[in-house]
Amino acid sequence: MSGRIATVFGCVALACLSWTARGGPDDVKKGEKSGNGGVPGLKDVYKDSFRIGTAGDLPRGYSDEELGLVEENFNVVTPENCMKPGPIHPEEGTWRFERPDALVQWCLDRQIAVHGHTLVWHAQTNDWFFRDGDKAEVTRRLKEHISTLVGRYKGKIRGWDVVNEAIGDGGNAQTSETEHLRNSPWVRALGPEFLTLAFKFAHEADPDARLYYNDYNIEAGPKHASSLVLLKRLIKDGAPIHGVGIQGHWSTNNVPIEAIDRAIADYAALGLKVSITELDVTIRGTSGGQFGPGPGPGGGRAGGGTPPSEQDLKAQADAYARLFAVFNKHKDVVERVTFWGLSDRRSWRSRQHPLIFDANNRRKPAYDAIVEAKLHPNPDPSTPR
Repeated sequence: MSGRIATVFGCVALACLSWTARGGPDDVKKGEKSGNGGVPGLKDVYKDSFRIGTAGDLPRGYSDEELGLVEENFNVVTPENCMKPGPIHPEEGTWRFERPDALVQWCLDRQIAVHGHTLVWHAQTNDWFFRDGDKAEVTRRLKEHISTLVGRYKGKIRGWDVVNEAIGDGGNAQTSETEHLRNSPWVRALGPEFLTLAFKFAHEADPDARLYYNDYNIEAGPKHASSLVLLKRLIKDGAPIHGVGIQGHWSTNNVPIEAIDRAIADYAALGLKVSITELDVTIRGTSGGQFGPGPGPGGGRAGGGTPPSEQDLKAQADAYARLFAVFNKHKDVVERVTFWGLSDRRSWRSRQHPLIFDANNRRKPAYDAIVEAKLHPNPDPSTPR
């Protein structure tokens, strides 16, 4: 262990001790909850590398304290649910723009960028898109949905997750040589070309928007290989795709640092940018991005769960530090790193304490470790600090 690594390791350990000495999330001293306490916001720390984002259907339902954390730390926001096809377009001819409009305006007023999520998905998409329609009719509905949504926010939303999670799970050596698309209603209705169409429709609606393919578990194994096959086909077909979103739902039990490093390089070799779009690192438990309740006892947003120990917090801080070391290594390729939620209370995996602010909006050791990863880079991100 070099002197520099030892110094940073000591900073992470000290942060863990400091957090537990305050008594954890139920013992908050006056003034500790609001603001960053003199610590620079993450968006400022990483301003010369990439944007730092959070996800949430702001501002409705968020406290002033939470909104203050967003302003201090993040310079891009992804709507967590309100722009998905089901919530925003529940029936043909029916749109629900109230929450998306409020989010976009709140961000515009504060010069915070917005990244739209998501135009096309197999989940949270109502069946009217496919009902009683031949291929031409489903294509018309797809175009109308994308053109209306992207067109409404043209010039206000900097980029979109155009297609979300099109690659199937459970691949093997054989399927890794194919796109291995999941058998979604979009594939059944339009075939594999639905992806190309979606990107073309989005580009027509806003030629300046950054367009992404977004998925989970694509950083390693057969699913990574399938993603390369898919992306090469999209590029060959002339789809106006600019980047790949690696969701980044990981666990302290499994943070594939070397695979992430290689995956970013692989996507860059295709001429694509990369964003880490839905980052969280759970304490214990499993990783992945499967739609449904979060893993672990109770799952989802029930809150609570087993309180994190000092060792848990240190392991999480170390995982985040190594991840950000890789992201910063590829800062010429990585455009954005977005945490999936603002705090542990706001996370879909709240019972596993996955984010950098605790349930009471206080910085966790992971926050300080991410700052240290920028200020004192680890020369070997594959090894713990």
